[in-house]
Order: sequence, then C-alpha cells, then structure tokens
Amino acid sequence: MLLKYAYRNLKKRPVLNGIKIIGLSLGLCGVLFIALFVKNELGYDKQHEKANQIFRFTVTTPNVFENNHFARFYSAELLPELIAPIPEIENFVRLQPIRGKLIRNQEQYFSIEQGYAIDQNFFEVFDVKLNNGNISQAIKNPGSVIISNALAKKVFGDSDAIGQVISLPKGHFNAAKADFEVTGVMENMQQQSHFHPDILFLPGKNKIEGWAYQYVFLNGSAAPKTIANKLTEQLSAFYTPEGAAVRAKVVAHLTNITDIHLNSDLFREIEPNSSWSNIWVLVLAGVILLFISLSNFASLNLGMAGYLSTFIALNQILGSSKRIMGIYFILESSIIILFTIALVLFGMLEFNTLIFESYQLNLLEGNGLFVVATMLICSLLMLIAGLQPVLKNRFEHLTLNQTLKKAGKVKGHKVLLVTQFTLAIVLLIGVVVISKQTNYGLDNAMGAKESILCLPLVHSEVQKDFTVFKAELLKESAIKSVSAMMDTPGSETHDMFAYTLEDAPESEPGANVIGVFAADYSFADVFGLTFLSGENFKKDNADENGNGEYLINESALKHLGFQDANAIVNKDFALVSPVPDVDLPKGKIIGVVEDFHLSGLQSKVEPLVLFKRENSWLNSIVVSYNSNSQQEAVNRIESIWTKMFPEYPLEYEQVNTIYENVYKTELLQKRLILLFALISIFVCTMGVLGLSLMVAQSRYKEIGIRKVNGASKIEILKLLNSNFLKWLLLAFILAMPLAYYAVTFWLKGFAYKISLTPWMFLFSGGSVILMTLLTVSWQSYKAANQNPVNSLRSE
Repeated sequence: MLLKYAYRNLKKRPVLNGIKIIGLSLGLCGVLFIALFVKNELGYDKQHEKANQIFRFTVTTPNVFENNHFARFYSAELLPELIAPIPEIENFVRLQPIRGKLIRNQEQYFSIEQGYAIDQNFFEVFDVKLNNGNISQAIKNPGSVIISNALAKKVFGDSDAIGQVISLPKGHFNAAKADFEVTGVMENMQQQSHFHPDILFLPGKNKIEGWAYQYVFLNGSAAPKTIANKLTEQLSAFYTPEGAAVRAKVVAHLTNITDIHLNSDLFREIEPNSSWSNIWVLVLAGVILLFISLSNFASLNLGMAGYLSTFIALNQILGSSKRIMGIYFILESSIIILFTIALVLFGMLEFNTLIFESYQLNLLEGNGLFVVATMLICSLLMLIAGLQPVLKNRFEHLTLNQTLKKAGKVKGHKVLLVTQFTLAIVLLIGVVVISKQTNYGLDNAMGAKESILCLPLVHSEVQKDFTVFKAELLKESAIKSVSAMMDTPGSETHDMFAYTLEDAPESEPGANVIGVFAADYSFADVFGLTFLSGENFKKDNADENGNGEYLINESALKHLGFQDANAIVNKDFALVSPVPDVDLPKGKIIGVVEDFHLSGLQSKVEPLVLFKRENSWLNSIVVSYNSNSQQEAVNRIESIWTKMFPEYPLEYEQVNTIYENVYKTELLQKRLILLFALISIFVCTMGVLGLSLMVAQSRYKEIGIRKVNGASKIEILKLLNSNFLKWLLLAFILAMPLAYYAVTFWLKGFAYKISLTPWMFLFSGGSVILMTLLTVSWQSYKAANQNPVNSLRSE
C-alpha cells in the first residue's frame, strides 16, 4: 500500500520530481567519472607485480646543465659499475631512446612513437607479456628485436612477424643501417604506463652509453633513501679526479615508478606527466558536485513534504508510527534513485565519449565493479538525504492541526543554501581562471596566431635536401614561408654546449654552458620573433670560421652577464660542439630576441642561442601558409613530398594543435570543471525553485491579503525575493576568499601566469546570482499574479 501511495504522489508532481531525478543523475554521473578518472591516475605503472621495488635512477650535478634535473642520465654506460658494490640492488635496466623515429621493412618506411635499446634483463624487471615468441629467448642475442602488437599489425598485417627483418635506417642518428630479426611480439603497453614502446632491441654488449633512462630493482628490505645515498657516494668517487682536494658534487635520486606519473616533472620525461594538484582540483570539484546534488535533493524533499501534509496527518490519526512514515519516504526515495541510476546508465557512454574520447581514455572498460560500488555508496547517501523530512521531525509529536501548519512553514535552510551557492561560485571562478590561463598559454605559444604546419622529426636524408624542398614549396602561391628547426614546437629544448664570449664575466668551472637551438635563416620570420636589438640571420651569409652568426634570447642575455641588448650585439662568440667531426664557426652575436615560449608556460624560458644550419640538425620543418588556403597548401606539400621523398612517410600537424596537446591536462580540467560547474549551478537553481515554491505556498494567504490591501506586483516580488538575494550575496562574499586561495594554488604550477582581476570574480558570482534570481522571480511572479479571491476563500 505504501509503495502505491509513493508512486501515486510521484506521478502527481512530475516536474518537481523530474528536477530531483535530473539533478541527482547529473551529480552522480559527474562524481562517477571523477572517481574513475582519479582511479585511473592513481593506477599508473602498478601492472608490474613488484612495482614497489622498481625505481628510476636520476642524477643532479651542481654547475653542470645549470643544475637542471633530467629524467635520464648522461653516462648510462657507468650504471653496471656503479651498482656493483651495492648488494641491495638486485637488477637494473636501461632504456636508450631511438632518436630517428623511423624503421624500415624491405623498401618501406614506418614511423614509430617510442623505441629503445635495452638491456637483456628488461623482462626480469618489467612485467611485459609476449603474444608471440618465447620470453626467455626473445631478447637473448644481439640483433633481436621485440615489437608491439600495434606495430606488428601496422607493418606485417595478419602475417606472422616472427623471423621477419626490420631495420633502423642509416641517417643522422645511425651511422649505418642496422638489421634486426623479430623474435617476439609484445602486448601493447597499458595506457597506465609512463612509457609505451613500439620497439625494443638488444644492441649488443657495452653498446648502451650516453643518455638513457635507468631503472634499478631493489630487494624487498632495501630503503630507497639509503641506496640513493650509497649511489651518491659512488658517483662522487667516479667524478672526483685522483688527488683532488674537493669531491665532486653529484647527487643520486631514486623515484619509484608508481610515483612518476603524479610526482615527477623533470626535464626530458618520456611522456608528459600529471600532478597531484590536478587530482585535488578534480576531487574538490567532485565533492562539491556531490554535496550540491544531495543537499538539493534533501531541500526539495523537505519543501515537498508540505504537499503530503494531509497524507501524513491522516496516517498519524490512523495510528501510523514514525517507522511507517520512514518506510514511506524510503520507498519514495528508492523509486527516485532507481530512475536516477537508469538515467545514469543510459548516459554513461555518451558522457565518456563527450569528455574522454579525444584523450584516448575509456574509463568504463574493466571498471564494472568499481562503477557498481560507487553507485551503491552514492545511492546510500541519496537515501539518507531523502529521509530528511523524517529525520527533521524525529523528536516532534504534533497534532493534526500542528502538522498541517508546520508543513506550510519554511525554515529556509539558509546554511545549506548559502553553502551550495558558495561552492557553485567557487567552481565557476575556477573555470574562468583555468580558461584564461590556458588561453594565455595558447596565445603566447610560438607561432600560435599564425597558420603553420609542422612536419616533425623528418629523416636525415630529407634534411640533406631541405634547401631544395624549401625552394619548391616557396614556388606555391598558397605558401608564405618555410623554415626548419632543431625540435618540434611545444618540445623541451635542453641541449647545452660550452661557449666562449668576448668580455664575458668570470664564471665557475663548468658553468659556461648554454642552451642551443639550430634553425635555418627564416626561423625568426616564420614565428614572428621580436628583436630587442640587432638583426636576423642573413640569407646568403656563408657560415665560415670567423663569420658565424648567432642570435640569443632575452634570458641568454642575462645569463651571459649583460642587461643591455645593444651592448652584446657584435661581441665575438663561439659554441663548442660536443659532436665529433662537427665544428661550429666562430662568429658574432648579431641579434637579441624577446623570450619565446617553445614549450608550455609551465616551464621557465631557458637561456637559448640560435645558430644557423642548412641541411642538418633540422629535425622538424615548418610551413607557414595563407590562412584561407590550408587545403591547397596541404595538397601542394603532399605532392612535392611524394615527388622528392616517395619512400618516406609524410606526417604533419597544425602547430596550434601541437600546443593544445601541451595543455592537454589543463584543457581536460577546463572541460570537466565547466561541465560540473554548470551542473552545480543548474542543480542549485532547481533547488532554489523548490524553495521558492515552499515560500509561495507558506505565504499564499499573506500574498492575497497584501494584494487586497493594494500591494503591487513589484512589491510582492521584492517581498518574495529579498531573502534569496541576501543569501546569494552572502554566498558570493564567502566564495571570494575560498576561490582566490584555490586558483592561486593552481596557478603555482605555471612559471608564467595571468594576473587575477576583480572582474573574474564579479563575472562568476554575478552570473550565478542573475540566473538564480531569474528563476526565483519566475516563480514569485506567478505567486504575485494570482487571484487573491482564491487564497482568501478558505479563510
């Protein structure tokens, strides 16, 4: 019988109950996907059975590389000797990146994202399964190569890859072509991994040297800090010359692989990582959204209890106990919760597609039990919120007349309402600040306002013919200019060379190194660099010894000990090339440019020297085209490329798109928090609509009396809206310091950031207040427009 009454009462008021269901559904869906996303972020690299014993080994060296902390080590060949005296280190593995990004099978080239030369014991440290091949034999002999399942499909299709030959082609990074036999096909590395190799090969004994990523496997009882101290001692001994009075300052660092994704932001990370600040931002948004959804549901239930006053009073007369009324509200809330869950299940796939598909995340896959558990917990909280009418009157024993009167009165739930709107305003301010900071980063990115295509990481054979390729492109009317550069836009450039400079101030030994960046002569024109002094590279200048040309950025000006850009122009300057058989000509600094953001605003601009190259060290080609001729420009690039380099795959991407990937985390945050802020504001507004219904119901006769006595509609609107306006203004005042603290903390992750202005806070708070007042005024207008005869008839 109670179930029948509950269903009947829900049907009688479909609009208000629909608001409950939609509000809870949106809240639950948002909370569910925040929980899934956080679970995904916390699960990185935990697929390895003994992940807690695997540590990445890195080094910092004062006065070398400006004390920057790199994710890889510059002398990987030393690792076996370094760890030999430390018995707590049971195993190790090094990953030396393949820099060419191309492999060859027969006469066809294929691009890869990641490839590494590895030690033979790779599979003893990392748990990577083979789909095809014997794991104990696959990487046993030099010349063996293991490829990912995705690369096997790409290169060999449905054919068996085992026994096939693939090659690392001869090029700038490889002195000669190297052939490898495929001895294994591994499963694609899980998404929750800090590296995703396409190819792993064994280069041969003592062939891994120079820069490489290093990992050590500790025994179960080893203390990482103790081992790091022992490694520091070993490194200091290695780098201290015999007989030196002062030991070399070299510090070892060990980072557990499960901490890399959220706790590591070093130079030259294998892949961009996230951070705990990003997690806390989303967790806070989820808690706010859940609180607002539940409190709104509770408020509407309390408000709508007035519609059940007769039903409740009659049940009390007939002897119904508090327990019976509790069962009734449990049944009513359960029906609403079932509708809510049905709506969430229906919308989960759409929500996943809307938010996460572009980030190649399928958060629902393999998380069925987690989804069910999250829904059950949220459903329990919803049920408790739905019992507020019973819990509120728990110790009150009212007569029929008292029940009817109390049901018509409104307590206001001021604290709850003010808290809801305070949190909603904080979320909206967060959206505004994240949007402004992200747009600031994209607007200040190198070439952000231009129409530029990038051809990343082209092969050295293409680089040799760059001058010809550029000349052919410039014949096309759709193309404005062409240049080439040492790395792709958005990347970290931390290659450093020693230098000599006329009138340079004295520096500590080892400190005279500076970042370098090779480009062709039109680089500054393509990206619109601003000159503080001097001039650009000359097109026809022959870079012979004594005639070399160098540009520096503003940070390099200060690094070199100068403040006035004019004072350093025409100073003698030279870079000392660390590459055998490559000499860089002595010459002069001919110009100083403003700092430009090659990478994101998260990182400080490093001192940088630009030097001119023609047919080498130009790994990425950039093409500027007329903004209304993109497709024509792409067609001409493809045609000329196919004619000149038919065997090499052509890849290109908009520079703007590359920088959007640099800010991928911020754009995801912006999208998520905007959605949750809109949901929160919608739910809050619907809650206020419910409260305004309660207010109108409780003052139904009062409004009629005031109208009979000559009150205008405007006066009635003021009467009904004044309290809501006071509560909203209080929420706005409380939200300001909370929002300021939150966004200031978030902005600490950027080396360059926007200035917080009052309009950001006023716009957000004003928008919420305006939307809410419009909603309340609609209901108040209906109440003010009623016929007073109807309200006084029952007196």
